[in-house]
Amino acid sequence: MAGGHRTILIDARVNALPGAHGLARSVMKLVGHMSEPDDGLRLRVLVNPRHEQIFPLSELPAYADVIGTDVTVFAQHRCWELARLIRAVDAAVLYVPYPTFTPLVRPCPFVVTLHDCTIESNVGFAGNWLRQAAMRTVTGMALRRAAAMTAPSRASLTEIRRHYPAAPNPTLIPNGVDVRQFGQVTATAVAAARARYQLPERFILAVGAHRPHKNHEVLVRALAAVPGDVGLVIVGYFDPNFRDPLPGLIAELGLESRVKLVPEVAEEWLPAVYRAASVFAFPSLAEGYGIPVLEAMAAGVPVVMSDIEVLAEVAGSAAVMVGPRDMAGWASAVTAVLADAALSGRLTGAGRAVAAAAGWEHGASALGRLLSDVAAGRPIRSCVTSPVPSSTRPRPAAGYSSVALGNSCAYTRDDRSPWPGQVVWLRPGSGRLGSDCPRRNHYVLARAQRGGQNDSGASVQYAAASRRRLG
Repeated sequence: MAGGHRTILIDARVNALPGAHGLARSVMKLVGHMSEPDDGLRLRVLVNPRHEQIFPLSELPAYADVIGTDVTVFAQHRCWELARLIRAVDAAVLYVPYPTFTPLVRPCPFVVTLHDCTIESNVGFAGNWLRQAAMRTVTGMALRRAAAMTAPSRASLTEIRRHYPAAPNPTLIPNGVDVRQFGQVTATAVAAARARYQLPERFILAVGAHRPHKNHEVLVRALAAVPGDVGLVIVGYFDPNFRDPLPGLIAELGLESRVKLVPEVAEEWLPAVYRAASVFAFPSLAEGYGIPVLEAMAAGVPVVMSDIEVLAEVAGSAAVMVGPRDMAGWASAVTAVLADAALSGRLTGAGRAVAAAAGWEHGASALGRLLSDVAAGRPIRSCVTSPVPSSTRPRPAAGYSSVALGNSCAYTRDDRSPWPGQVVWLRPGSGRLGSDCPRRNHYVLARAQRGGQNDSGASVQYAAASRRRLG
């Protein structure tokens, strides 16, 4: 690419994949908190901006170039087209946030994240044996070719080593939480969220896609033993790959008036929905990290969660821990938190402290160092890093088991743009940057100084900012 800057290329196309909120949150927040690279490297982020974004691209740092393409994460038949784009931006390293997104043709070294081995550990979590076998095969192939593999927790790293003992340079890159986003919710915002989503006055909140390992059924069954004025709100995407037992179970138990299923809550409303809850419940059978637990804690909501290893690592004694299949235990724990203001207050205070220590900057810094090392051909400096020394990590509590981007190049100067840079188009099939405007091809929203020149000497233009669906 003109200018001689080699690239750390982040594949964030998952941000346009319906239902992939957890993966999208991880990659977008890590990149959003990443420092500007040194060693003459430039940070670039690959996106599908013609699709609706889960998180606004305006959250990306000002020094990151946004690379647009209409090649989606599952369009492997267009692998050579994607490879030409990766080569055109002079990528020294590619970050892949999920093994199945790994490009078939890779012109540079890559680092891949495997969040957990949920699918490998249980065929029911995979949906069927064929999907499980396919995921094992694809993940194994990606790991064999990667320069390094990352995971968000020590528990996940242990599980990954068991299933994939040859995984290269396993490195801990923790997820986190944005305390400012979730910890500064006004009473007005909470009231508005109650009205918007028709939330009950007192309710248990659960957040997670409707998938078998999320184990929401135990909360529905436990609700019958919880005081009758308490409702249950489950926020999560209905995954079409799995049969959802919840509607039938709710009807069978006669709980239609007490259980509310909310397929999606807009990102700007999510902190207020958390804050409106009386208690947050996270009954997962398996996880790679547990971001919703930290979000609830940051919002000042007491947490009851499964006593699985990864959640003990992330939150420990700041939450009440219950066996994930113990229906009576869930009913008892939730009722205790609802009835005991002192217990609720202690959990809230402890939760806020855990969340405050778990900012995204820890994982972002570790990921930035890892990618820079791979890009420069340096040995991996550390296989395990952590935002909190292991000796200070809490243990489980005793006794508890934009911009419209169509086919037009009519962009105008606008100082309010979230991307203060020029729109540059990649000529179809040429592998070179150009100023023309192809229809179904890649483009770069390139960083440039206001009023300056871009790499090719063209005048800087500014794309008008907007929050509407992208092109």
